[in-house]
Amino acid sequence: MRLGLIRFKYDQSGGAERTFGLLARGLARRGHQVHVITTAWQGPPPPGVELHLGRVAARSSHGQALAWSRAARQEMDRLGLDSCLALDRVPGVPVLRTSDGCHAAWLHRRAAHETPWRRLSFKINPKHRALLDLERRVFHSPDLKRIIAISHMVRRELVRYLGVDPAKIAVIYNGVDEESLAPARSPQTRREARRALGLEPDQPVLLFLGSGFGRKGLGFIIRALVHLPEAVLLVAGRGRAAVYERLARRCAVAGRVRLLGRRDDVPQLLAAADALVLPTIYDPLSIACLEAMSVGLPVVVSAAAGAAELVTHAGVGRVVDQPADARALAGACHEALGLERGYQSPVPSQEQWLSQTMDVLEAAAGQGGAP
Repeated sequence: MRLGLIRFKYDQSGGAERTFGLLARGLARRGHQVHVITTAWQGPPPPGVELHLGRVAARSSHGQALAWSRAARQEMDRLGLDSCLALDRVPGVPVLRTSDGCHAAWLHRRAAHETPWRRLSFKINPKHRALLDLERRVFHSPDLKRIIAISHMVRRELVRYLGVDPAKIAVIYNGVDEESLAPARSPQTRREARRALGLEPDQPVLLFLGSGFGRKGLGFIIRALVHLPEAVLLVAGRGRAAVYERLARRCAVAGRVRLLGRRDDVPQLLAAADALVLPTIYDPLSIACLEAMSVGLPVVVSAAAGAAELVTHAGVGRVVDQPADARALAGACHEALGLERGYQSPVPSQEQWLSQTMDVLEAAAGQGGAP
């Protein structure tokens, strides 16, 4: 079959982008003609994958999203595909994977942490109005056959905020690359990683892993560190580091907060840590949480994280209702630090995720595919 995949950019740095590349390769291995519609692809395309590179000229982020949705739809129609899966909000696609969650839900959760004026701005800001309108058009398009929600939390949000028919939604968790993460389970890797980071063998270590520090709650865990006098916080990812360095100094915990920048040695960081913490304002499903759970590392998340349902189901960490409550967050971290590593993970493998996702796309093509 002639199958399409849509993503604004592929650069291997984000979780959604990595899954995008895996899908392209997996569909090609199944013998399909795979057409990738994007603005950028890092490296050569794999065999059996044809790239269709577009250009979008827009100054604002929401203008870019709107222009891309139009350009991607036009290219999809031009190619005459049997079916197409998008990881972006593109009205008219047969299959949509909600990698970015629900914008209406994100604004609702974010409002609890903002001033009254800021909350009012959500209703009048052209960016949010445009994205909310785009979201409604995507999920209420008559051409949309199947929706892949990456967590049950996202599924509930689509039903609640957008009135999506639950029968259209399949929940497929992201999978993890168990082979590449295997070193994180090794005691030797742990000793070497902690030595390289200058950590004492018995020092309690929390790991914050991911970019977008504000949304993912880095400020919350820095404040909570005041109530965890022995713990060190490792921070790996991209964000406004200077802002959080100043916050750590104001909280008198600067000596125990280490901003490492973007790192490629995730297995080593997971091995060095005693618990991973993500007190996020909103996260549909964190790849970092899945990777931590897959190697037996306790996880502390907020209830606004899609990973919370896995943590609760497996009893592999702690969930906090209010991530801004420093004492409650510190208490959850303290409990997680006391849990043993090495439990059996409930996280699906990359192969399981890939097979389930490809099955959904192929089934949609069997229903008639793209118009």
